[in-house]
Formats: sequence, C-alpha cells, structure tokens
Amino acid sequence: MAKLTRTKTGLWTARKVIPKDVRAAYGKREDKPTWPASLTQGQARAEFGAWLVAVEERVAALRSTHAGPAVDLTQRQSRALAGKWYRDMCQRHEDSPGDELGWEMGLEDLYPKETEQSYQESLRGNSEPYEGPWRITPMLENEMRWLLDKEDLRITPPAADRLLQDMADLYIAFSHLMIRRCRGDYGADKLIDKLPNWEPAAPEAKVPAVSGPTITSLFDGYVAERDPAEATVKAWKRMIQHLIAFLGHDDAARVTPEDIINWKDRLLTEPTKTGKQRSAKTVRETYLAAAKAVFGWAKENRKVDVDPTPGVTVRGGKRQRLRDPGFTNAEALTILRATVKAPEGRLSHHHSVARRWVPWLCAYSGARVNEVTQLRKQDIICQDGVWAMNITPEAGSVKNNTARMVPLHSHLIDQGFLKFVEGSAAGPLFYNPSGHRGGSAGNPHYKKVGERLAAWVRSLGITDENVAPNHGWRHRFKTVARGARMDPEARAVIPGHAPKTEGESYGTWPLDELAAEIEKLPRIDVNDG
Repeated sequence: MAKLTRTKTGLWTARKVIPKDVRAAYGKREDKPTWPASLTQGQARAEFGAWLVAVEERVAALRSTHAGPAVDLTQRQSRALAGKWYRDMCQRHEDSPGDELGWEMGLEDLYPKETEQSYQESLRGNSEPYEGPWRITPMLENEMRWLLDKEDLRITPPAADRLLQDMADLYIAFSHLMIRRCRGDYGADKLIDKLPNWEPAAPEAKVPAVSGPTITSLFDGYVAERDPAEATVKAWKRMIQHLIAFLGHDDAARVTPEDIINWKDRLLTEPTKTGKQRSAKTVRETYLAAAKAVFGWAKENRKVDVDPTPGVTVRGGKRQRLRDPGFTNAEALTILRATVKAPEGRLSHHHSVARRWVPWLCAYSGARVNEVTQLRKQDIICQDGVWAMNITPEAGSVKNNTARMVPLHSHLIDQGFLKFVEGSAAGPLFYNPSGHRGGSAGNPHYKKVGERLAAWVRSLGITDENVAPNHGWRHRFKTVARGARMDPEARAVIPGHAPKTEGESYGTWPLDELAAEIEKLPRIDVNDG
C-alpha cells in the first residue's frame, strides 16, 4: 500500500507499484509523485489521497479493458497451486532450515484463538489434532500475492480464500519438515509426490467494467487521509473485501442500501471459519462500522453521489453476563503461582520472562496486556523518586494515543523486577524484534506475546469463557481498588480509563500521589494457603 513520506529535502512524496497485470497499459512500473515542501501535513495528505484514488481508478479501468479476467479454482487446482508454492519453499529452505524453535513457535499463529487450548492439548497427545480451518497470517497473504504475481494470475475472492487455506495446511507440513531437517533428518519428503501438478486455470469469469471509483479505491483513499492505526487498516481491509466478495463486484456507484442490508443479514447468519456465528455487536461495531466510515468519507469528498450505509444497523440482545469478568482470588493465585515456577518444556528467554512478569504488572496496574507486552527497557524509569512504567504510543498501541505514567507497586520491586530490567538488553523486554516470527504493524509482535500468554493461562485451568485470560486482570484491578478505598479518580487514571467529566480531564496526577494510591493495593501472597 502506498504511504505518504517526506524526503531529506523536505518534499512530500509517495510510491505506488503498478500491478503487473496492467503495467504495460499504464506505461510504467510505478507511480511516484512529489508535492511542494511548503504544504502542511494536512494539505499533503489531501493531495496524496486524491492522487491515490486517481491511480486506483485508472488501474481498475485498465483492468476492465486490458487485464486478464479473474478465474476461479477447483479444489484440485487450488491444492496444485499451493503445492507449487510448497515445492518452491522447500527449495528455498532445504539446505538452510534455520532455527527449530522458530518453526515450532511459528505454528501457533495458524491456530484460531478459539482452538488454542485444544491445540495445546493435541500437543500433549490428549486430543485429536486440529485440522483447520486455519488462521491466515500476514506472511501467508504476502506469499499468496507473490505466488499469484509470479504466475501472472488473478483469482476470485472465494478462490483466494480456498488457496490461503491450502497454503496454511501445507505450511504446517512444511514447518514439521523443516524441524526434521534442523534435527539432521534429511529423509525423503513423503508429501511432495502426493501433490498434484499445477496447470494454469482457464478463465471463467470476467470482472465487469467499472466506470467510476471502486470500493477498493475508496478504502485506500480513506486510509490515506484519515491515517488509522495499522491494526485497524488490516482488519477493515478484510471486511471491505468481504463486502466486495458478497456483492460480486467492486463498483462503488452500484452499491445500494438494500445491498448493505443484505450483506448485514449474511454476516449474521453465515458461519465463520471456526464454525460459530458472528454476534450482533461484531457485525455492528466492526463490519458495518468499516463500511460506514469508508462510504461516509467518500460522500464527504464527492467520490460517490449517494452513501448507502446511513440508517443500516443491527440490534441484538445484550449478552448475558454469567459472572464477574475479573479473575477470582483463586484464579489470580493459580496464574501468579505458575509465574514463579520453573517453566515446563523449552521456552525462549523472552516468552519465559513474559510469563514471569506480565501477569504481575497487569495485576498491580490494570493495564491492557498489550500495553505491558510492548514495554521497552527505556520505558521503566525513575521520576521524582518514583519508579514507574511509561506506557507510551512510541512503543506500540495505546488507547487514544495518549501516554501515561503508572507507578510500580513496591511488591514488584521487592520481587526483583528492576533487577530484571537492568539486566535486559536495550529494546523490548518481552519479545525479540529480530526473531524468526517477526511481526508487522498490523499484527505486531507484542500482540503475539499476549496471545501466547492467553493460551498459557487457559492451559493452567482458567477455562471459563466468561473471563478473558488477559483482560481479567483489568476487571480485577478495579474490584480490588474499590475494596482498598483507592481514590475513584486514581483508579480510572492508573488503568487508562477515560475521565467521567471534562473537569477530571484537566491537570495531571503527581506521580508520588499516584504511587501512594497504588500502594493501597494489598500485596498478593502466592504462598498463602
């Protein structure tokens, strides 16, 4: 995706690689405009957004007349194309398989959150192996784009979904093969001969011509101007693609309110890849929210004459609350006692220290788990004689992009947290940014750390679906803070909740006063009982 940047000389610039299938008709490999350095950031974003929409519209128009049609794939063709990619992966890595632990950890990303516990159980031999559907990672999406570009092939959205699942399935087998190679086993690969050979698929359906802006170009224009968080871009892109696949076209001008209502009905009734149905809240606050934002922006900027989304909503009954969503004392002690035990099996250093310290930091601060897992060594500071966590958007995602200082409870210091920080290398405390699994802006590494901690908590026996394995600390913090008679405003400031009134948003809390409030929390004795 194109991105607005500034050169060393101050000029504003961007770069958009032209898709291979229309590159000859477009006349160049990439479009790279520049704008005057005198433009403000807002002006430059507006120019950038208009340029990007124009480029996308031109690409769409050229595709309708010059590019080859999108094709569907049969089940065999999909497996064969994924098999071609599998063979290429084997050639790339056969002689240098890399790190065994990296391949083992990389497998976790493909398992949906709902199956993480069953996945852990299958590893122990306590249940049948999970066989899909798989969670699609950015790595697989990038590999599919590379594969399709290499084959000079355009496929329909349903074919892309099928191909990604086949690639994920083969990636599981490939990872196990690489683990064997890491252990010195270079025996024959029994799978490779079973895969069908790839033969280019014949065209089946031509994408109808689009005379105006595409839904895709509207989304790109919205992103260029509004600059939402990368995680939002990633999630909303998937939802907009779902809308396009449902409509069967990418023509923004053809979308009607009835289309949006029918899409909403489909979202509420179709099963997801995990077999469950989406909740009314998910459809309303994610899928419809994405469409409303994009089409609303397009109407404001006169890209479309009519916004088809106003008035379309979904109303569902309030979800039953069967228990308090915070950890009970017994659940909290189960987790915290496990943090001080020697870990079972082989863990990376960063995952081991994340298990040791993240639950405690969450328990004594009520912070969101990703605010803790993204902490860097330089974020643990002493200010005005008080040791604190600097939860800052410089390190990762923070609600409302607003930094806050959270004092460390003395029990954390007594347990040796500051010694751990002092002995850590510069950079993130709980993950290695250069590790095999990497991460992306839309799927950052610190989020992966939180997901692995959640799976670990479930493996400890905290299996009640009415309490979240990480967010339960946030609810428990408020309960304990009330019992400790913590100042009501302080118990909102510390976990980063929005102020109730405009007056509460004025000024700041002195750090030593905030530390005194945190010290009201009773120490958690894991040896008690």
